[in-house]
Amino acid sequence: MAAKGRIKKVFPGCNTPEGFYSFYDYIIPPDATRILIIKGGPGVGKSTFMRYIANAMVERGFDVELHCCSSDNGAIDGVVFPQIGVALMDGTAPHVVDPKTPGAVDEIVHFGQYWDEEKIRAHKGEIMACNREISRRYARAYRFLKAARLIYEDWEQANIEGMNFGLANQKADAIIREILDDIPVTAQVGCDRHLFARAITPDGMVDHLETVIGPCERKYVIVGKPGTGKSVLIEKVGRAALERGFFVEMYHCPLNPNKVEHVVIPQLNVALTKSIEPHLYVAGPQDVIVNMDEGLDPAVEKKYTGLVQEDKEMFFSLFERAISFIGEAKVLHDKVETYYAPYMDFEALARLREHTLERVLGYAKEAKWQHACKP
Repeated sequence: MAAKGRIKKVFPGCNTPEGFYSFYDYIIPPDATRILIIKGGPGVGKSTFMRYIANAMVERGFDVELHCCSSDNGAIDGVVFPQIGVALMDGTAPHVVDPKTPGAVDEIVHFGQYWDEEKIRAHKGEIMACNREISRRYARAYRFLKAARLIYEDWEQANIEGMNFGLANQKADAIIREILDDIPVTAQVGCDRHLFARAITPDGMVDHLETVIGPCERKYVIVGKPGTGKSVLIEKVGRAALERGFFVEMYHCPLNPNKVEHVVIPQLNVALTKSIEPHLYVAGPQDVIVNMDEGLDPAVEKKYTGLVQEDKEMFFSLFERAISFIGEAKVLHDKVETYYAPYMDFEALARLREHTLERVLGYAKEAKWQHACKP
């Protein structure tokens, strides 16, 4: 029996202080073999459809990326088969996706043709009322996340005042030398891919790091208090690898999407990650621990002990409140699903599912997809 494929889980979008933040353009490169964009309402079976095909391909030995939904831990927003350059993705709000190269690369698969429109329209008022409340819950969640980030930045500033960033630069340089050795900067810059490895969900901060950085032979775990330069170090290493022509995966922070908190360099089998509340990573015995707190001035730390404790308490209070609003939105979303699911022709969708699987397997029989930035 052939070995099963590897499953990797990531988040293509995330709930953040800036609202829903999308890296959907990085799910698969635009020159993919085929991209199937699924359109349809909540509860019509998009996630189940994609997961079925993903499981069938894994059983046949193909690797798969599951692009998980940050607003529903049980759902997926897309699947990618990196060896053949094929993707299926949910193209409905809040992550609207439309074909960029219709016919040649991507196409729409419309589940609306499998529902009973008349019966769904009978619930128009309830659906619209729920959608308004869902929008309100997310708006509140994002406001609380924004407030939490402001408090977190104050927490960071307390440590920045006492941080020796010269030492931080030396730590970054040492890792770059160790990983990249004498590899010269190339004339052609490598390419990067941006996603989330963690997400703020109805169940709190959830991550799938064991599937993202777990398989890497060498892992550097950057620890330290807020404001000690962990993300800066990680991004420096990623940029150095790009300058040397490598493909680099950069995974961003849900609390600040402009920050990079994990980097994977697949060709070198190397990963860097940071470990700090509210997203701790438990290092293994072979992992290299880099402690940024070594650059902190103890006198400055002592000076701000009370302030930092106050910031910490306020941050987690605001953060948990934001999560509660996201949870309320999920409950309302589940209610909306009940106005769609009973009126779907799931037998017809099952036939479409088998037909789609055969199409995907057909692409697998063709020449292997090659792209410098393929996942």
